[in-house]
Formats: sequence, structure tokens, C-alpha cells
Amino acid sequence: MTLWSWVSKRRQLDVIKYYVEHVDKIISVIDHARRVIQCFTKMDLEGVKNEWNEVFRLEREADDIKRRILSELSREVFHPIDREELVRLVLTSDDVAAYAKGWSRRLLFIDPTNVPQEILAKLYRMAENVYQSTVLMKKSAERLIANPKEVLELANEIEKLEEETDDIRHDVFKDILNYCERSKISQCIMVKEVMDSIENSCDKCEDVADVLRSIALLAP
Repeated sequence: MTLWSWVSKRRQLDVIKYYVEHVDKIISVIDHARRVIQCFTKMDLEGVKNEWNEVFRLEREADDIKRRILSELSREVFHPIDREELVRLVLTSDDVAAYAKGWSRRLLFIDPTNVPQEILAKLYRMAENVYQSTVLMKKSAERLIANPKEVLELANEIEKLEEETDDIRHDVFKDILNYCERSKISQCIMVKEVMDSIENSCDKCEDVADVLRSIALLAP
């Protein structure tokens, strides 16, 4: 038996609808999280705070949707292995937003006048890749029933974005090490943690792609 053979067509659509709603909210979280970096680059501290407030609000709303989905899954008749895959899909997707919340919060504790623009530009490129990955996550979810094979191609695109982000991370890490030699230790640590949170968020996108790929391969 495959995943979808355990669920009626109507319930298939319901599960996808709930998950797409969740990913939609995650996309919004990432959008505002990258705007936090934009405002920080422009030294717009009021903008940083406003965008952070949006990240915080939207991430909590994503959590609410996550809990609703998990409640639905607990009441549905799924094969235990299939339920585990769906739970992993939801929880891993939620991690993408959680790391975005983390990098946004950390920027509140950094002096924007002290961080080189080249570092911020590369961090933004990493965040942009996370955003593009979440858009692909949504497209993949929407194709799960109609065209599972297309999900495999979209998952590959997410994987490529993660590889590109990893390359940028190695590049910006060198810049951060140079920055650390002439900055306060606290500022150095926070900038590195921003970088790590963005990378972790992108890594989680790749993990989501793996789960979507697995579900697509099981589709009839």
C-alpha cells in the first residue's frame, strides 16, 4: 500500500490544503526575515524592529497551523509509516521558520554601523535562497497529487539552492573571521550566529525536499 492508497481523494486534498496553508505562512515568515536584513543593511533600526515584529507574529501563526495539522493527522486513519512521513514533513517545514525567527532576533543585538556591507550582502543572498526554497516547497506540495514526478524536479532545485547557499556561507565565513579580528567578541559571535541560522534554515529546506521526494516516489 502507498501513502495515498490509505486516504480518500477528498482527504488527500485536505491534507495538501492544510500543508500548503502552513507553507504559505512560512513563506511570509522568510519574506519578512529577509527584509530584516535589508533594513539592517540600510541602518533602518525602526524598520528592523517592525519587520522583526512581523516575523514573530507570522511564526506564531505558522505554529498554530502546525498544531492543527498534527491534530488532524492524529484523528486520521493512516498507516503508521505514512503518518510518520507527514509529521516529519510538517515539523521540518516548521523548523525553516524557526531558524528565520532566530536570525531575525539576533540582528536586534548587533550594531549595524559596525558590520561590513559585503558581509550583509552575502547574508542577504543566503536568505534570498531560503525564500526561493520555500516557494519551491509550496509548488512541490501543490504537485504531489496532480503530478508527483514534477515534485522530484522541484526537490532537485531546492537542493541546488542549498548547495549554492553552502558555497556563499564558506565565502562569508572568511569575511566574518576578518571582521572578528577587529570587532567586539559579542558582535562577532552574533554575526556568526546569524550566518549559521540562515544556513540551518536552508538546510531544513533541503530536508523538506527529501521528504517531499520520498512521498512523491510512493505516489501511485
